[in-house]
Amino acid sequence: MSITIYEATKLDNLKNFRLIAGEWGLDNKIEKIGILEYEMVDKIEGQFGKGDFVISSFFFARNDINLLIESIKSLIEDGVSGLGIKNVYYNELPVEIIEYANEKSFPIFIFNNSVYFEDIITDIMDAIRNKDNYELLETKVDIIIKNNISKSMVRELAFEINSSFKENFIVTYCKEKKYLNNANIIRLLESFKKSKTKSIYNSVFKYRSGILIIFSYENLDESSALNNLYKLIDDIGINNDKYIIGISNNYLGLDKLHIGIKESFYAVKANEISKKNITFYKDIGIYKIIMPFINEVWMQDFYEEIILPLKSYDEKYNTQILNTAIKYVENDGNIKRTSEELFQHDNTIRYRINKIKEILGMENLEGSFYEQLSIAIKIYKINNNSF
Repeated sequence: MSITIYEATKLDNLKNFRLIAGEWGLDNKIEKIGILEYEMVDKIEGQFGKGDFVISSFFFARNDINLLIESIKSLIEDGVSGLGIKNVYYNELPVEIIEYANEKSFPIFIFNNSVYFEDIITDIMDAIRNKDNYELLETKVDIIIKNNISKSMVRELAFEINSSFKENFIVTYCKEKKYLNNANIIRLLESFKKSKTKSIYNSVFKYRSGILIIFSYENLDESSALNNLYKLIDDIGINNDKYIIGISNNYLGLDKLHIGIKESFYAVKANEISKKNITFYKDIGIYKIIMPFINEVWMQDFYEEIILPLKSYDEKYNTQILNTAIKYVENDGNIKRTSEELFQHDNTIRYRINKIKEILGMENLEGSFYEQLSIAIKIYKINNNSF
């Protein structure tokens, strides 16, 4: 397994690494650490390779800048992922090697003499092992929710995730609003591991671009369980301003874990659409029916029959028919609120709604028209909010 160099720079002992070259290589993978200290340049070749992140003070080249240059070029040619230089002898590098590293997208860092090699190695190798564990947990969740497996298998996988789970549970998915990479998520999880408030009955781990929480309990009423869940979310350090949170129903029986996990995902998806911070699955309305079948051909056919003609009309006549339809549905079919939001006269909105009926061939429909339009717009929103 591996982590990216960028992810490594977020670790405690690497936070103050100063990047001096190779910014475009920060996605390079680190599989292991190599220490280059006493080798001469003619012995470097072949000692390190792909997936290695090399750290060195370049003691052997302390009095020979050309040897330093040759050594770094040799590492680059061997496919090493990146290089960290302890600033004992070198605090800057020659322009020649910086330009070469930039050309090869080879990250080079300078770090302070107070940081020990052993601490760097420990941080990175722990991060790789933790990522390995997170990916294993993600795989188990995928098996639970994506495969048509028996209840007994769901239960078995639940105990593989955490052998201390209780039978009552709530699932919460917390997704970063502005996800760039795993760095912030890993930082929160690593910090929470040291917390005295964590419980063996709960599992908290990375899943895709967020944090999945399986909160299990016994001898609590639903209200108390929910309060404890809120406290757990707070203890992890999840900030409502940075995360959107979806919460499943309460369940009894770990053989229903797949349902709880999916509900937390659906609540997050509805959350993304409604722009709220916390959403309970029980409150997402008709999305409960739409989301489980969103990828079915029948659902997409229905969506296209309504949305595509409106898009085509807008493209042909440079109008705002589809946007009007979206705002009309968001305002529950209320003409006045729609007109206020779009800064249009009520009659303009009525004209556009009638035009939508005409485009769709629904002039003689009323309740059925709004019902079909509303469902199609909801599918449109799901399709345009990636998960």
